[in-house]
Amino acid sequence: MSFRIRALPRAIIPLLPLVALAACADPAHLAPAGEEAAPRGTLATLQCSVTVATRAIACRPVAAPRGGDARALLFGGQGVYVRLASAKATYDSQAEALEAQVTVQNLMGQPIGTADGVTPDAEGIRVFFATGPTVTAGTGPVAVENPDGTDAFTGGAQPFFRYAEVLSTEETSGSHAWRFAVAPTVISFAFTVAVAAAVPHEGALGAIDLDPRTLAVGGYHSCALTAAGDAYCWGTNDDGQLGSPASDSVPVLVTGGHTWRALAAGRFHTCGITTANQAFCWGDDQTGQLGDGGTDDSATPVPVAGGLAWSQLDAGAGHTCGVTTARAAYCWGDGALGQLGNGAADTTNVPVAVSGARQWASVSAGGGHTCGVARGGAAYCWGDDSSGQLGNGPAGPSSTPSLVAGDHSWKSVSAGETHVCGVTSLGSGQCWGLDSAGQLGNGAAAGTDAPSPVSGGLAWKRITAGRETSCGVTAADAGYCWGFNNTGEIGDGSTTFSDAPVAVAGGDSWRWIAGGDYHTCGITTGGAAKCWGYNEFGQLGDNTTENRPAPSLVFGGQAWAQ
Repeated sequence: MSFRIRALPRAIIPLLPLVALAACADPAHLAPAGEEAAPRGTLATLQCSVTVATRAIACRPVAAPRGGDARALLFGGQGVYVRLASAKATYDSQAEALEAQVTVQNLMGQPIGTADGVTPDAEGIRVFFATGPTVTAGTGPVAVENPDGTDAFTGGAQPFFRYAEVLSTEETSGSHAWRFAVAPTVISFAFTVAVAAAVPHEGALGAIDLDPRTLAVGGYHSCALTAAGDAYCWGTNDDGQLGSPASDSVPVLVTGGHTWRALAAGRFHTCGITTANQAFCWGDDQTGQLGDGGTDDSATPVPVAGGLAWSQLDAGAGHTCGVTTARAAYCWGDGALGQLGNGAADTTNVPVAVSGARQWASVSAGGGHTCGVARGGAAYCWGDDSSGQLGNGPAGPSSTPSLVAGDHSWKSVSAGETHVCGVTSLGSGQCWGLDSAGQLGNGAAAGTDAPSPVSGGLAWKRITAGRETSCGVTAADAGYCWGFNNTGEIGDGSTTFSDAPVAVAGGDSWRWIAGGDYHTCGITTGGAAKCWGYNEFGQLGDNTTENRPAPSLVFGGQAWAQ
């Protein structure tokens, strides 16, 4: 069942049932690869039925709720934008009244109930009854007895409950009594709800970056996809990370005959997603980072165990993480510092679910930590925090996702060796963690355990964090890098370090730029692949082993995917 929202002077947090385990249908820009996009304004619903005698609820067609109190009217399952939960449900048969205390939790990466981030909106956070309540078993009337008001949402004069609060990310409202007039002859009834609230940035969800990565830069190797979906790699091949028998300083075809749509490169391993949403990895498997259930290196792609369908992958120093088409996050490989996010400090050679039952847009695997953006735009990190790379202020290390400070809504985040950079939904560049070589790009400021603005005030499309260098592409498709530059990995023609963004030489317009350990590669808007920096192992792909302080064209003349 779906509804069209009528024009309202408020941002609408898409329809959420009172059992919030399932995600809402999302606007077209949030549809994962391989899924049909829903038209803008379409809302998804769950049919929720309440059994009066036990105050229990069940929802279909989504999988049964996990957790919750069977005596409560509502369950507090995981949502995408908000989570509704309740307690203390009672039914008075003489007064013919069923009542529960209901709370709203904000899961978005920005405050709700405010248009400017501070001032409470006069209309508050409103929870509308989009359909129902309707009797589904038994006879007699059922109605919302104590609404705070009525208004047109998907129809006319629909009751709503108002929460006059501003809720930051993950903040939960005070409880509000919801009371239904229910005749004793009613056995069960059903309803759906929708949440409407003002937000500071109404376009934030549309800004989340879900583009498949067609360029991957690892420790001492690089890979890219052609427009036809072939994968090529170049550079060192000591562990089979090129996906072919031998190393080369020019692109060599990854074996296996697969057609690819995304790639990810770690320090000594590589992974990819095929057009059938299957995940494969190859290269070093010392800590199980290939995810195939073993620990043997492989020079050819091996399938990631579990048979899951994948939308996104990223590879780190010794671990790998990904997001499935169902928007669940998994990690595998080295977990000694909690970087797998499953609440443990264990190493595993098969995917394990990231804790928290959140729905994810993307994840990024770094050195001993991992970060990700949830579907609501909030950013989380987990694992090692020895340099403040979790971005959670003084909260410290965590083996489960920890909210990044600042109340930003994020387009993307990228985890480097010991630092992280990201772009907010408003195009602001932010970095945090270790600043040993200026990789945070914040000028003279020191390392920080919370997001710090990148100097220069540029509007960014994306920023990627390498080992000690960061690079990004602006809204005008200009390329900039900053940080460590001993072998020219900034690409400005020099070997001078910079603690603020400097333009990549050559004046190209860029689609992607990504950094490895000590080299950087990019794809121009014209489809050319160029690399710069350290080149002892041929990782620049220009048929030499000479370091390049400015972009050098990758050999071979392939038509590279953008």
